[in-house]
Amino acid sequence: MSTEYGNIPEETIDAVLTQHDIVETVGRYVHLTKQGKYMKGLCPFHSEKTPSFTVTPDRQIFYCYGCGMGGNAIKFRMEIEGLSFPEAVKIMAEESHIAVPNSGGKAESPQDRETGRLLQAYEWSEKFYHFLLKNTEHGRPALEYLRGRGIGDKLIDHFRIGFAPDRWDTLVQFLDKRSFDLAEMEKGGLISARQSGDGYVDRFRGRIMFPIANRSGKTIAFAGRILGEGHPKYVNSPESRLFNKSRVLYNFDQARGAIRKQRQAVLFEGYGDVIAAWEAGVHNGIATMGTSLTEQHAAMIKTTADEVLVCYDGDNAGQNAALKSIPILEQAGLQVKIAMLPPGVDPDDYIRSNGGERFVRQVVEEAASTTKFRLSNLRRGYKLNEESGRVDYAKAALPVIAALSSPTEREVYLRELSSEVDVSFESLKQDCNLIRQEQHRPAPGQDDPGPAYSGPQPGERGQYGGRSQGKRSDYANKGGYRKGGFGGGQQNAAPEDDFFRQDRRSRPNRDLLPAHQTAERRLLFLMLQDRQASDYVAERLGDEFNVAEHAAIAAYLYAFYAQDREPDSSRFIASLQDEKLEKIVSSIAMTEGPREWNEQVLDDCIREVRKVPRLQGIERKREEMMRAEKDGDFLLAAQIASEIIALERQ
Repeated sequence: MSTEYGNIPEETIDAVLTQHDIVETVGRYVHLTKQGKYMKGLCPFHSEKTPSFTVTPDRQIFYCYGCGMGGNAIKFRMEIEGLSFPEAVKIMAEESHIAVPNSGGKAESPQDRETGRLLQAYEWSEKFYHFLLKNTEHGRPALEYLRGRGIGDKLIDHFRIGFAPDRWDTLVQFLDKRSFDLAEMEKGGLISARQSGDGYVDRFRGRIMFPIANRSGKTIAFAGRILGEGHPKYVNSPESRLFNKSRVLYNFDQARGAIRKQRQAVLFEGYGDVIAAWEAGVHNGIATMGTSLTEQHAAMIKTTADEVLVCYDGDNAGQNAALKSIPILEQAGLQVKIAMLPPGVDPDDYIRSNGGERFVRQVVEEAASTTKFRLSNLRRGYKLNEESGRVDYAKAALPVIAALSSPTEREVYLRELSSEVDVSFESLKQDCNLIRQEQHRPAPGQDDPGPAYSGPQPGERGQYGGRSQGKRSDYANKGGYRKGGFGGGQQNAAPEDDFFRQDRRSRPNRDLLPAHQTAERRLLFLMLQDRQASDYVAERLGDEFNVAEHAAIAAYLYAFYAQDREPDSSRFIASLQDEKLEKIVSSIAMTEGPREWNEQVLDDCIREVRKVPRLQGIERKREEMMRAEKDGDFLLAAQIASEIIALERQ
């Protein structure tokens, strides 16, 4: 039986999940380390120092115990790249050469509908700002400013640059007249709420507007540059369900084709640099929009490039930022080169002063290796015309050269250093070898951290990428359960057993769950693993879960299995289309413990779940009895007390 999600057939979603292994998908963005059956790393969705982000290969899902984000490979791409469900599926299908048929399926989820409305509002706002720049008196000063900086009409149209007038409600009125929900627009970062709380105002006023697009080319945010002098010079849209500046690169949508063709990206700091370089013929230029380069940025670039040429400003801040970018890019598996600009000069200024041809020939094509750049950057801090300066520079330069793995490269740089500091090559080589010995000596008591994940290895898919259907977990195979039930074979195991103590240990710094919630999670865990368990619970409990989200998940599971589907946590999550439920299911599915069950285990859990309404009924009866006693109706109070005793016996 076929169903459709957001107009995408279920068969297409299944094919995408089959082709995109969760470890490989996450591994492009997160440095993963193998820990037992799991892969762990630092969460890309929140700041943390201790890894709590966990990938489970056999269940094809991820979950962060720190922030609660979880889901399958499609969900990960949605969150990491700011995509809607249909967008993520279509991009992943394209990457795997899977056809996505056009179909008129069931309506999109509420989240996708909200995303669609925001995308439409951003598209109209972009066109509105562009019209104001090109066709009104409001935009004339901004238009003259852009032309004065060498950005002509052709570039203005290509990059869809606009202007926000210095008025309070220009965009607010524009959106309101087109029946957009202004509260939703404020949540999406297009407008701002008044400080008084009464109504809305334009977020951008008196600024040149640069649209920021996602990788599909759809506008998801703006950067506004003040016209003339003022502070702040640039203002970005706030982060929203569409926009996360740590995961978006300016012009990536337009540059992606050139990047893929050349296998190289040129990384700039700002919008003006990208636009000026585009005019100079550098069509593989992207920018970080005034924010520091992140691991997510590097991972995005790695999907289409093998090499990055960092072309930051020639001032100290730009050069320091370039230095910081090198390890991030190299850790993502990218080759790195650095453009050597004159001190204090940015790429835009260089192009306007020297022309695009010279920029390409002398800056892009003559980019330096990272070692040469590091040494050049170091050299500026020492006076080489003084003996003490040369000695200090040599001491600072040797660790940089010693870190190189290639003996040939080390020799080249040591000979250059020998010439610069007037010290013999043999002496420098001897010192370099001593430094290498120190660099590769493990610290006292240091443990081997274990192999880091660097992508699927030949023959590895069966180990990490397979989808175990109905297999026992390692815990089970090692004797963690007996046929009779959980926790060492107890036939009448209470819901609070070793299995769920493990579940609670996996949720650090969180309060212990009430017994009925533990029982409900346990039921859902077993239902996710086994269709017969789901049928058993459906017949005896139905939707009588006490937690509303648990009841909804159970209902979705019943429907999932009614379509003759096999147990598969990843595919079930894809069917939910609800972020909150996806997180809960991911958390439950990540629980470590035995997957086999018997009727006694399920009955114990069901009994615990059904206790709650009865206990609530007893509590209500007690309140009624107290009111009767207060009113002096002791006969009624005695009658209610008798009812309470009967309920408690049940």
